[in-house]
Amino acid sequence: MIPASRFAARRSALCRALGRGTFAFAAGRERPRNYPANVLEFRADSTFLWLFGLRAERGAVALLDAAAGRATLFLDPGASDDALWHGEAPSLSERAAPSGITDLRPLAQLERAALAAHPVHALAHTDPATVAELRALGITVADFGAPLDDATARLCDALIALRMCKDADELAELRAASALTARGHRAAMRATRPGRKESAVRAALEAEWIAADVAPAYPSIVTVRGEVLHHRTYAGTLTDGDLLLCDAGAESPGLGYASDVTRTWPVGGRFSARQRDAYALVLASQTAAIARCRPGTEYRDVHLAASRVLAEGLVALGLLRGDPETLVAEGAHAVFFPHGVGHLLGLDVHDMEGFGDRAGYAPGRARSPQFGLSYLRLDRPLAEGWVVTIEPGFYVAPAILRDPALRVRLGDRVAWAEAERWIGFGGIRIEDDVHVTAADPEVLTLEIPKDIDAVESSIGD
Repeated sequence: MIPASRFAARRSALCRALGRGTFAFAAGRERPRNYPANVLEFRADSTFLWLFGLRAERGAVALLDAAAGRATLFLDPGASDDALWHGEAPSLSERAAPSGITDLRPLAQLERAALAAHPVHALAHTDPATVAELRALGITVADFGAPLDDATARLCDALIALRMCKDADELAELRAASALTARGHRAAMRATRPGRKESAVRAALEAEWIAADVAPAYPSIVTVRGEVLHHRTYAGTLTDGDLLLCDAGAESPGLGYASDVTRTWPVGGRFSARQRDAYALVLASQTAAIARCRPGTEYRDVHLAASRVLAEGLVALGLLRGDPETLVAEGAHAVFFPHGVGHLLGLDVHDMEGFGDRAGYAPGRARSPQFGLSYLRLDRPLAEGWVVTIEPGFYVAPAILRDPALRVRLGDRVAWAEAERWIGFGGIRIEDDVHVTAADPEVLTLEIPKDIDAVESSIGD
């Protein structure tokens, strides 16, 4: 568990960065599925969690007075019959202990405190009920994607600066998540054989996490349709000759830090010659990108390094024509690698994307309009202590290959007729979680097989 002193230090650092103003942070509430009593699994809002360490406090709100360096925590005391349904609850002070906050009040007193501290500002929140409750108290709550007022912009920028670099406790959580993810992926590989359903492989994967009492960090992708980037049904039957793409990661047992890993393997246990060539290319691209994950390196350059390796290989495979450097500059490689090379990782699988591109893009930078490069999620120079994913891929997606606008723009730089002969191949993605250090990059998920021989020897019981 992360000690209460760590959360106190984070709040102090945030107050120093802000200097003034009062800010509200809400954990959020459970969301019902179909009817009010059937609720989805709850985990507190990530910013609230990072500052206060209270993962399961439904309805909790904290007010942070930056000038005074003081936080007040408002907790829902619960209903009178909660003990009947949920067991006897600890006291408010016991519930708040992980946060290190001693100024505790029942949630009903939040209105009076918010009025006394007026004005109060809050970040955008994913729970509409929480947003409505805060606004009803006169708290100014930002909207996702809308321009920010000065106070909320200062809050966003301060949190981004503080959360980018992972401290020792966060790295311990991320390593724990990676270890559990490795267990799940190895179990999925062992469960793979022709004739099984994708759902059976998913069951083997996630059973490891259920046994450890942790949740997936995001909906698992387990599919023979690897060319569909976020394919999330599991009805397909595995056939010898298929590639199975598994993009799945566990949360850590503590606060729920995320892991995010993709592996691709042959259902029958052996890559075909074409699959082997394509897989080796993606692996070479990923290796080149990981090697560049060092302090001061622009993440965009990491992406472009991966893209150049892919472009060279695609020329060798007869799928692209021309000079690889020029092909990447023109975006021709994106026909087969249409997304960015990765993203930030932390409490969320796409860490701090709730702040929009304000987190991912350095001040003064904006997304490129070019197909492929426009999906780059991070455009900042890397720094020691950051954790990012590196996940190049190769996909044969009919919808992209047959896009008239792309065919006109790229002309004969893509060997369209040859590419058509690859339809049905699917997709390959290889993804690892990488900690940027002062020395060599630390691959947190290195334990999961990805070399060709290691992958092939891991398939089936």
